[in-house]
Amino acid sequence: MRAAIITLGALIMLAAPLVAQDAPVLRGTLRDSTGRPLVGVDVAYLKVSTRTDSAGNFRLTPVPTGRISVRFTRGRSLIGEIEANVTSDTTTGVQVDVLRGPAEPPRTLTGVVVDSGGRPARDATVEVMTAGMDARTDSLGRFTIRNLPARFHFVRVRRVGWAPTFLSVDLTDSVPKRARIVLRQYAGQNLGLVVVRAERPIGRIAAFLQRAEKRSGWGTILTEKDIAARNPIRTSDLFQAIAGVRVGQDRFGRGTITGRGNCLMSLYINGFPAPQQRGAGIDDMVNTLDVVGIEVYNGQAGVPPDLIMGLPNSCGTIGVWTK
Repeated sequence: MRAAIITLGALIMLAAPLVAQDAPVLRGTLRDSTGRPLVGVDVAYLKVSTRTDSAGNFRLTPVPTGRISVRFTRGRSLIGEIEANVTSDTTTGVQVDVLRGPAEPPRTLTGVVVDSGGRPARDATVEVMTAGMDARTDSLGRFTIRNLPARFHFVRVRRVGWAPTFLSVDLTDSVPKRARIVLRQYAGQNLGLVVVRAERPIGRIAAFLQRAEKRSGWGTILTEKDIAARNPIRTSDLFQAIAGVRVGQDRFGRGTITGRGNCLMSLYINGFPAPQQRGAGIDDMVNTLDVVGIEVYNGQAGVPPDLIMGLPNSCGTIGVWTK
């Protein structure tokens, strides 16, 4: 793959049973990372071809059963290619990365990091988790990260002695983006006796707390009490005993969460999308000490509206809520 990529969401491979001499049919919907349909893309297997309609849908037939290579082109430019395992009696969900054309130049994210008193936070690390890029703030708390793909990005900001801060940034358009990020200091950093009487603000996670109280529906929910009882070392450890979920680890021990079909599940942190990548999963994004709630949905059914952006992921959806 070349530099920038978009995600071709919810490409569903459906092989119809061989009944009455009907050949298998390959159907799908092509959308970019913002949920917009990819129109006029040629979809081809050998000499069999079709084109996506105004909604990004296509229907390719006849195709044989077994492993086939499908190409996506626009004009004379190849924008992507996949291998699909077509069977006569199963439905397979596939997540595909497709090359973005030259019409979308790379984006630049600039901003400033400050503490709760508005003072510049020097030497804070600003990481764009969805692009594998980072920068360190200067003496005035400023940072710049260039050559970012045009898409939604998940950003984590860290500084020694301060709680990690997360935010989602929309870089799909060409409007320059400048972020102002406020860090929260960990409790106990200052000397002396401090007595605090307060309640945790629950506005951000109110909907999750309601679902946790009802304990009904399609999802699996872990509260702060459940998480403490499991005593996890890594955040991915919390998913080890959840049905329909598989935890994979790379050679550095970083965990990625996959659903049925071994495809990556959609991940949301505090309601913001945080797409997983192979080799850069949930353990890179969330410290287990910060987690106060987790909910897991194994398919498209029952996923709450605050954990959906675009189309639901047939592989499943994970919601992580932090302090």
